[in-house]
Amino acid sequence: MIVNLKCGECKLVFPADVGTPTLDEKSSIVWEKKVICPRCKAIDKELLTEMGQSQMTQFFFGDYLK
Repeated sequence: MIVNLKCGECKLVFPADVGTPTLDEKSSIVWEKKVICPRCKAIDKELLTEMGQSQMTQFFFGDYLK
């Protein structure tokens, strides 16, 4: 799945292939694939953008929102 993310280090907004997102026991999102910023190469420092939050809501709750 492609998700819109923002790097927590250099603030670049970019689309990232995260694989299949899941939720852990604390309801935090866990990516199947490691996310690396294409600009500064920061690893796992990503933040969801507003669009990314909408994408996750649709992914996890899409069937309930119809």
